[in-house]
Amino acid sequence: MQPTTPNQSTHAAAGRTARRLASALLTWTLGAACCWPVGAASPVGQWVWSRRDLPTLEQARRVRPDVAAAVNIADLSWDGQVRTRLRLPPGLAGPPAMLVVRLDNSFHHAVPEPAGAQLNQALGRLLAAVDPALAALPVELDYDAPITRLPVYAAWLDTFRAGALQGRAVWITTLPSQLRDPGFGARFASRVDGIVPQVFDTGEPWTPQRAASLAADLARAAIPFALGLGGFDRPGTRHAAWLAALPTLAELPTYRGTCVFPAGFDWSPLLKSIP
Repeated sequence: MQPTTPNQSTHAAAGRTARRLASALLTWTLGAACCWPVGAASPVGQWVWSRRDLPTLEQARRVRPDVAAAVNIADLSWDGQVRTRLRLPPGLAGPPAMLVVRLDNSFHHAVPEPAGAQLNQALGRLLAAVDPALAALPVELDYDAPITRLPVYAAWLDTFRAGALQGRAVWITTLPSQLRDPGFGARFASRVDGIVPQVFDTGEPWTPQRAASLAADLARAAIPFALGLGGFDRPGTRHAAWLAALPTLAELPTYRGTCVFPAGFDWSPLLKSIP
């Protein structure tokens, strides 16, 4: 056996990583290929972030059978290059309504390029492993971009829409702080099909003033939205209080429904208060 140079070792390691990812993608695809029919969109959905969210989805569907599943299929991170960690097979919760890809906070420090091009390649590999029957299924990107990174995020979205996400509806998770940026609507209205404003675990608990501010920000943004609610509470949180904002938000012409993050908790009692 010939000794390897450091450069050869690097390439060999990269090759092994690529082969492991390819093998994982194949296993992930074959494991779910039997149960991925296209699901219809619903005005009420649940994020399925881990397997512990499956029983909560079943409980919600006993109350409302049309509760849709937004399934987290992968987490992406950055350490000088994009890393992919597969999460759940898309069909694990039955016919999905949306595929979710999480970009973690390491992208706050990513060099805009080559990160954008690498992200596009990673998304392309992920979606190539999805059953072709789901080729038109919407994709939600979950990235808590700081305000200063919104221009970078918008540029990445241009890359994705022309590349890996071409032909798909694209939604993005948003935070109240992002929506307060006066230029948010102008920047993203032409780049996304919808947003999911998250009102849990933001450090900004519900108050009447915050609810009114959110409604004003969403009206100004003029982008279709589904409100992202927390279906759980911890000591010191009042996530369910945001239900009081729904009647006002539902009157906006851009309102498209709700999506609930259960964190493994039974949130089905909240369905009585969701229009």
